[in-house]
Amino acid sequence: MQFQLRTASQIVFGKGEHRRAASLTTGLGRRVLLVTGASSLDAHGVKRQILDSLYERAEHVEHVTVRSEPEVSLVDALTVQCKDAGCQVVLAVGGGSVIDVGKAVAALARNDGASIDYLEDVGRGLVRPVRNEPLAVVAVPTTAGSGSEVTRNSVLKVPELKVKRSLRSDLMIPKIALVDPSLIESAPQRVAASAGMDALTHLLEGYLSKGAQPLTDALALQGLALMWRALHELADFFEQQTTSLGTQTSEHLALGSLWGGVVLANAGLGAVHGLVAPLGGLCDVAHGDGCACLLPATFRVNAEALLRRQPGSPATIRLRELVSLLTNGKDSLDLALDRLDTLRRRLGIRSLSQQGVTSGQFAQIIASARGGSMRSNPIDLSDEELATILEASLGP
Repeated sequence: MQFQLRTASQIVFGKGEHRRAASLTTGLGRRVLLVTGASSLDAHGVKRQILDSLYERAEHVEHVTVRSEPEVSLVDALTVQCKDAGCQVVLAVGGGSVIDVGKAVAALARNDGASIDYLEDVGRGLVRPVRNEPLAVVAVPTTAGSGSEVTRNSVLKVPELKVKRSLRSDLMIPKIALVDPSLIESAPQRVAASAGMDALTHLLEGYLSKGAQPLTDALALQGLALMWRALHELADFFEQQTTSLGTQTSEHLALGSLWGGVVLANAGLGAVHGLVAPLGGLCDVAHGDGCACLLPATFRVNAEALLRRQPGSPATIRLRELVSLLTNGKDSLDLALDRLDTLRRRLGIRSLSQQGVTSGQFAQIIASARGGSMRSNPIDLSDEELATILEASLGP
């Protein structure tokens, strides 16, 4: 048996730890590129705290804001700005898109060329590898979902091609992942639900992935237990119209998301993420919403394919373990899938058809889904099986 685990050089976890962001960042460089979302620092006065502390400690702070899903043109423009300002370190505080931008800019600041040249399955000719060490990145997530604070890729949108693709390198893993559960307590309902289902999908797909290994297995199973319980608590909060998550729920969401990031960075994912990338590029479906919609049908199609074609395989055994976990030991695939879809609906995530996806788009989605995460799916699926997933995921 052979395996390795790649993750951030330092992981800092705990309530209130965001107060260390400035000192940890300036310990790596005193000219700082600060990347934030449109509102990712507003809650609890965090924006003022971090900015005041940075301006006190840093020689220069170049503050940029990410207001939408990251596109290659934005990353290229921010890379120029970063170089012109002579930035030595990147502090990214926000959701997955914000951290992805920070990681991509950090990589391109030390490597020549445009971002599209580095994207998988898109670049002009051969994909250019990231050869030079990127700027150090300190990643502070304000949502519990993407796990980007410990992953080695950035997902970027190429509007003219209507696709999302990854810029990926082991060198892109952030130097420091600073995870403060208090930062997600006031996340908007839509954001918290979508991000949480993304994290749940990372854990489920990572456990079934062809790249699964003992260390990721341990994290996936612990993360699944935490995330499954926390997402149901989140749904309870929404139904009770509670304005803020409890401390324990936010801590479990943040920890489950962190474990999910480590799992996906080391084990890979599967067909849900293979399909959700073109869904986002072609149909503008939010990433976590797409995962939530695709997960039950993908689980079923994978289960049927494994039982039919590889009945004694390790992946089939793992799938049965997941069914047992989702059903509290009842071992019913139908019950597991019903619970996944019920959770989606309780969290207020609309079906794909309600988000404008139609069967007329299936062929293009499937054609764009090959490669990337699809390579790690526990069993190779045909175009017909992928179409079955999409049809079942349309919903009412």
